[in-house]
Amino acid sequence: MALNLDTLGLSATVTASGISAPDYQTILSKLAEYFQQIYGTDAYLYPDSKDGQMVALVALSVHDANNTAIQVYTSFSPSTAMSDPLNRNVQINGITRKRPTNSTLDLP
Repeated sequence: MALNLDTLGLSATVTASGISAPDYQTILSKLAEYFQQIYGTDAYLYPDSKDGQMVALVALSVHDANNTAIQVYTSFSPSTAMSDPLNRNVQINGITRKRPTNSTLDLP
């Protein structure tokens, strides 16, 4: 059975409600399933095996790429950007960033 590379479900996706991506454990589990579809269900994929370590490295790479995509996506909005992207956003929009202040709390 051939894998459908268009629907692996490992990458970040953007919808009308924003961006989302599967977590690392989900990616690792799916990659292990795909590996076993290719090489057989008796493939040994525990962390002490070379194949298990390779699957984990690929899963971490996909997870890191997804997190980078999420950071890039959120950096385009002044309400979700942080640090330098936020500075650039407010500059492009002709506004200035407020100086940070300490928060306060009233205790009863």
